[in-house]
Amino acid sequence: MFRLTIAGPDSHIASPLCASCPHAAAGCCVAPPRYAWADIARVVQHGGRDWLLREIAAGSLVPFAEGLSLRRVKMRLTAERGAPRVAKCVFHEGGRGCTIAATQRPATCNYYVCEDVYLEGERAGASAEVQTARAVHDDLVRRFIDWDEALTTYVRTSYPDGPPYDAAFFDDIAAVFASLRRDATGATAPT
Repeated sequence: MFRLTIAGPDSHIASPLCASCPHAAAGCCVAPPRYAWADIARVVQHGGRDWLLREIAAGSLVPFAEGLSLRRVKMRLTAERGAPRVAKCVFHEGGRGCTIAATQRPATCNYYVCEDVYLEGERAGASAEVQTARAVHDDLVRRFIDWDEALTTYVRTSYPDGPPYDAAFFDDIAAVFASLRRDATGATAPT
């Protein structure tokens, strides 16, 4: 079925079905999402600013006009000799899955699950939980779109020559994000 943790922008929806994804050998990690400005700000708020800077320097995170892209690498899915090599997120490791903390991931990695997970939940008799998870997902998508639009406008206005992707810049957008979160009404309440 799935596990739902409601914690505002840090909400998490997970499923054991993901480990044996019927769609791709590395699941969603074959097409990792980007870190939009709100994702970067959320990571910084959790103390991950220096981690972001290290991963940019290492080439695992690549700056682009509106955030950071996760580098994809070809790796074996298992330690077996001759196992297929699949292009996937640089932070995905064979049978372990994601190797970074939920607080360091793009929010989409924490709250997206495919329709199969919801259907499995329905079949297991967890209709109320499925309905709650869908509502949390929809709320998070809407909020992150709004936060990203506001942060994109802020970055374009405040950094007309492009963002510097340094510690001061990351701290700046984290402060703006904190303000946007405070100003939001009806946010998904932490539990």
